[in-house]
Amino acid sequence: MKKLSALWLAVFVCANLAACGKSEAQRQQESAATLTSLGEKYVKEKVLEPSSAQFRNQFIGKKGAPCGEVNAKDAFGAYIGFQRYISIARDLTLLAQDVAPAEFEASWAQLCR
Repeated sequence: MKKLSALWLAVFVCANLAACGKSEAQRQQESAATLTSLGEKYVKEKVLEPSSAQFRNQFIGKKGAPCGEVNAKDAFGAYIGFQRYISIARDLTLLAQDVAPAEFEASWAQLCR
């Protein structure tokens, strides 16, 4: 038990020392990359053919929400064209086509601009 505790302590110390060597900009960049990846994952869950999803113009909005544009295939196998998305969480991911334009614009203004 003591060896296990010592091992966890060593891992914790090493992880903290590794994080100490990173600049604030590096930590922010890593955080943005993680949020962007989660956003892509949640958007892919909403499109018909997840493997066809193409992303562009991605950024982290002012409230920390991943925002951007996605293009994916429809039921006929054709790309539908890029549309904006906002991804806060799995159940709070909005594609522009899924809500009224005014509602999406209001959400975009609040979370992404």
